[in-house]
Amino acid sequence: MVFRPIAHIAVIIAILIIGAAMVFLMWKRSARPHLNDAVRRALAVVVVALICAGPSVEGEATQVSSSVEVYMVIDRTGSMAAEDWDGKKPRIDGVRQDVATILEKMAGSRFSIISWDSGVRTELPLTTDSTAVTSYMATFVQELSESSQGSSPDRPAAHLAKMLEKNKEKHPQNLRTLFVFTDGETSNQDHWSATSPGQETDWDQVKPYIDGGLVIGYGSKEGGPMKVRRIGADPTSNAQSGSGGGSGEDEYIHDRTQAGNPVAISKIDEDKLQAIASRLGVDYIHSPSTADIEGKCSSLMDGASDVAETRNLLSTYRYIVWPLALVLGALMAWEGAALAIRARSLRRSHAI
Repeated sequence: MVFRPIAHIAVIIAILIIGAAMVFLMWKRSARPHLNDAVRRALAVVVVALICAGPSVEGEATQVSSSVEVYMVIDRTGSMAAEDWDGKKPRIDGVRQDVATILEKMAGSRFSIISWDSGVRTELPLTTDSTAVTSYMATFVQELSESSQGSSPDRPAAHLAKMLEKNKEKHPQNLRTLFVFTDGETSNQDHWSATSPGQETDWDQVKPYIDGGLVIGYGSKEGGPMKVRRIGADPTSNAQSGSGGGSGEDEYIHDRTQAGNPVAISKIDEDKLQAIASRLGVDYIHSPSTADIEGKCSSLMDGASDVAETRNLLSTYRYIVWPLALVLGALMAWEGAALAIRARSLRRSHAI
């Protein structure tokens, strides 16, 4: 048995104190005090307090619906166009492949896509329509080179934490998994005055709201060149025209801070990726690694069943007040009978 008060604890305490005081005063002021009267009235006060305390027993658990929420947070800064994924393919191609793997292995979940470049956007709110995710990824490209404000892998964390907090308030029983797709590169800090780069500690605010996931890294230590993306370029084409009259070399981003303006090279920062994964409490893997992603997704879905079974069983409680109500009724009947007997005795004494 447990107690689930139907009145505030202060009210229950007040009932006991005031009731005890009234019982004591009535007993002291009575011309012919009887111990039975004091005991009866004290018991009535205690029973009322017990009823307010809400004695209960646990009932059968009821199950509520649940779902798995999958949040895919994708880096679309210029460095994600670097051509060093699985050889010399753009890193974004790797993101497309890995997202497709997650969609397949976590079928039936609700998916959301958040992307970041110079800002953070929710590209796709939570949806069970996997074709919407596929359609979005088919045209997914890096940001326009002219609008780039530098690269910071910490930029989406604060936005993500707020989104997860709101969604948890709406559906606390749901399970939430997080996949972060990035090369971990930090660059062009001199542009950050106009944007919010975020801090690594912002990922600490995300951790309480997720039940698992992965940080997936893209790129190589040697690095790769990045093609320029301009307005009007075919979003699905790797051959995007650049400055300089369309020459092959000029279609790549150049490092204007170096002598001779050589082609810029983007390199993966695995130390940063490991740090983010550590703060989130999830694993880090380096893409391409389809087998590892499939294994993690399967593990998350298997674990989701166990966690959901626990979260979705909401315990119910049944108040046990009727026995106390019977006792209180009996005490009130006893009190009434005692008063009636005294009233009859008083009338007889006056009649004499």
